[in-house]
Amino acid sequence: MKELVFGSLIFLPGILKVLVLGFFIWLIARGFYRKKLYSSGIWHPNLVDITIYFVSLYLSHLIFLFLQG
Repeated sequence: MKELVFGSLIFLPGILKVLVLGFFIWLIARGFYRKKLYSSGIWHPNLVDITIYFVSLYLSHLIFLFLQG
């Protein structure tokens, strides 16, 4: 049982870093496409928002991987 707790303590900060950096990347990217998104030119704006968020999570994960070496 202690191994599971120790393992979660190691991996949790890495996940939180990726989520927080991904959120800020998403906020910056959202500023560029927000007007186009809500001008009713796109059928489902929430799906686009979620997709861009997942892409920003992927980018933040790549950033942390490249910074590690």
